[in-house]
Amino acid sequence: MRWLVFLIHFGALAGYTHGQSVTDTILIREVRVTGLRKAEHTGLSISRPDSMALISAISSNLSELIAHNTPVFIKTYGRGSVATASFRGTSASHTQLVWNGMALNSPMRGSADLSLLPVMFVDDVWLLHGGSSLTENSGALGGSIHLGNKADWTITNGISAVAERGSYNSGTYLLRFQTGKNNFRSVTRLMFDHSDNNFPYYNLGVLPHRNDTLHNANYLKLALLQELYHRFGFDSQAVLRFWVQASDRLLPQLMSYEGSERRETQTDEQGRLQLEVRNYSSHIKYHYSSGLNYMGLRYQRYVFTPWFVIDDAFSYESSIYNRLKINTEINYGLHLSVSVEANYHSIKVQNEPREIEYGQNRFEVGSMAHLQYRISDKWGLFALVRSEYYDNRFIPFIPSLGAEVSISGVYPLLLKVNGARNYHKPSLNDLYWIPGGNPQLNPEEGFMVDFSVSSAGEGVFQQKLKFFYSDIDNWIQWQPSANGAWYWEAANVKNVLSRGVEYDLSTRFNLHKIGFLIGGNYAFTRSTNENAVSSADKSRGKQLIYIPIHTGNINGLATWKSWSLKCHLGYTGRRYTQSSSEWSHYESVLNPFWLTTASLGKDFYSGKWQINANLKAENLFNINYQQILWRPMPGRHYSFTLALNRKK
Repeated sequence: MRWLVFLIHFGALAGYTHGQSVTDTILIREVRVTGLRKAEHTGLSISRPDSMALISAISSNLSELIAHNTPVFIKTYGRGSVATASFRGTSASHTQLVWNGMALNSPMRGSADLSLLPVMFVDDVWLLHGGSSLTENSGALGGSIHLGNKADWTITNGISAVAERGSYNSGTYLLRFQTGKNNFRSVTRLMFDHSDNNFPYYNLGVLPHRNDTLHNANYLKLALLQELYHRFGFDSQAVLRFWVQASDRLLPQLMSYEGSERRETQTDEQGRLQLEVRNYSSHIKYHYSSGLNYMGLRYQRYVFTPWFVIDDAFSYESSIYNRLKINTEINYGLHLSVSVEANYHSIKVQNEPREIEYGQNRFEVGSMAHLQYRISDKWGLFALVRSEYYDNRFIPFIPSLGAEVSISGVYPLLLKVNGARNYHKPSLNDLYWIPGGNPQLNPEEGFMVDFSVSSAGEGVFQQKLKFFYSDIDNWIQWQPSANGAWYWEAANVKNVLSRGVEYDLSTRFNLHKIGFLIGGNYAFTRSTNENAVSSADKSRGKQLIYIPIHTGNINGLATWKSWSLKCHLGYTGRRYTQSSSEWSHYESVLNPFWLTTASLGKDFYSGKWQINANLKAENLFNINYQQILWRPMPGRHYSFTLALNRKK
């Protein structure tokens, strides 16, 4: 809890500094600026990286944006490798990734790789924590990440280009181009990202320890997103989006590997097509979306001496999504949202050398009713219920209730509370993987409560303190086969209790013509297995593997004239790689670490062009650390970014 105490005192100091920065004061009558909160947000736990965070991360991927600006823990297998999100001590499959209302999680694996999503390909990012995610979808026992795209109707033509060169022969090139007139806009986004990724590191996985260099870790990523917008007056629009992406990654060996030379590769292909129709009339608003999502993955592993293919695995996943959502104001302060959705998934998996092959389909139907009641400017209530049908299983009642109240005073506060019952379907791999899939698995079932208190209004100093509790039954885990066979199998084996505290702060002030913007977050998360028999299973009451108890970030921005200095300090606490939370010679504790990033930027103007040059140093103090056991991470490295913008 020392982190929490530190951040509270830090925030108080920042507020005090702002108060002392004014030397000449003119007293005028108090002016109060107020705004009505959106009815659909009543009682919900929502967070979003601000526009400055999106701009600062323009050349990064989604995993880096979330890791630096939210209390969500990101687990990454290395630079350019798979990255997944863990909300509040849950697993990657308990986090839903949603793009303009369409789920991007793999129906086969249940999770989503955030490292494949460039920040420049989205215009808005927001997170729904815990049971609040039920307003958009079910199954997110930890929370959901939402990505939004929109056209800027205030400009006719605009172009943004980013070129970044960095250590290890890395290069990232991005382009966003918007054009159109009257009620039509076209937005095109392109990405090219590559790196040799051959960084030096200190190898703790072998004896004696030695300096080493990562090999066979290069990657190449390409992406195109085309958006077409058409407005019908000012209250409705139709949108067509087409997103294609491909990546080719070599997977390096573990630090501890000392066998004969071998190579692993992973190739990802993704294609998405989406149609949206929205109406914003004053009484009834509707949103219809339909989409196709295709994902293909090929994994190969082979040795050179003698040449032998160990694995050559293919997976093909295709999904069809349809959703209709209607919002209406029944009377003043009383709003109703209803939605229906129907989705279809088809997958095929094949591994030729191992002679493994299976294919499965899944059809899902769901409905939701969400009632929000603004009793007054200070009080609000909501009630929500979902139902789902999938795999011949009907779940009729998935409820959520919540309330909020605004407290006036010298320090106005907003209190929110909500509770929910949620379900998460087993992935198709959990059910049907050969060998080890278990068609008899039950869905994971969770009860969760969320309470928060935050600063009300739009003052220069904002704080939010959140308490959460969730109890998840039928937790799915892969474990050694019960019949003693060589393979592992999926089973409902755990009852996981997750509870903790999250704290966010932000403040801005001026000091001697220098503008400061400071923000931070901290998360204390206890996520433990509660139903193991202590005499036979040492995991009882122990923290789940790879879930840190303490995480936190501090972000600072200082601006003076056309110069800017950004600093980020991130902390990740100790993580265990064994369910018993013990150390052994074969599995180790991952020690806590601090990471520091600093960048210096300057803006230039040439005619209608705005140019930003930025020099960044990551892992500034050259910390030796691991996110995943025996997966090295880079030491100090640098990049130079040049960004150009023009609008008219």
